[in-house]
Amino acid sequence: PSEVGDTIDVDIPCDETPEEHERRMVATKEELDKVESEINMLRQVLFSKIGRAAELKRQLGITPFQEFKQDLQQGLQQFKSSDPYQKTNETLHQLNEKISQTQAYQKTNETLHQLNEKISQTQAYQKTTAVVKTASEKTTSAISTVSHAVVKKMGDIRNSQTFKSFDEKMHSTYANVKAKVTGSRSSGEIDEAFRDAHPTEEGAVSTPEAAEDASKIKLPEEKVPL
Repeated sequence: PSEVGDTIDVDIPCDETPEEHERRMVATKEELDKVESEINMLRQVLFSKIGRAAELKRQLGITPFQEFKQDLQQGLQQFKSSDPYQKTNETLHQLNEKISQTQAYQKTNETLHQLNEKISQTQAYQKTTAVVKTASEKTTSAISTVSHAVVKKMGDIRNSQTFKSFDEKMHSTYANVKAKVTGSRSSGEIDEAFRDAHPTEEGAVSTPEAAEDASKIKLPEEKVPL
């Protein structure tokens, strides 16, 4: 078929009568409706499974941040295992060895080492080091106290009903985005997911529109004591 502007020219067999053409168009339209209906059903099953997976992950204590961190680590590991990365790393390693063996590099390194020894022996340097050490110890103690208080407060917040509801929504959102990015699975896995779907009381799987309406319900706010 050729497309011109907003119209599409459909190739019609020369020996096809108008009645045969009409019957073929009707059959094609029926098949298209059937395929679109199956797509909608599979989409409903997918949303149902994503919601269930989010609930199970929440029960296991798996947060969306942990999922993102794991995906990032896997991607980084695959990148480090790739041939371009290995070749580049090897080239840089060889170049570093050549530079470190040059006479100019060794002289510069020796000069910097001698200069560092002279500076570290001065009285001003020793006084500054003592002041910095004292300040560092005080700062570390203060940070430890604040960190303990923050950890305790975060524990109280995580146990609140508001946080649990928000965490569940984050699981569902991350799973939906990940499913769209990953792409469709094999037909066998989709058929199995379709058979395992749990129908509602009317015999149909809950639609994405119903899930969207449910997400619009305003949850009561829970005040967490600070």
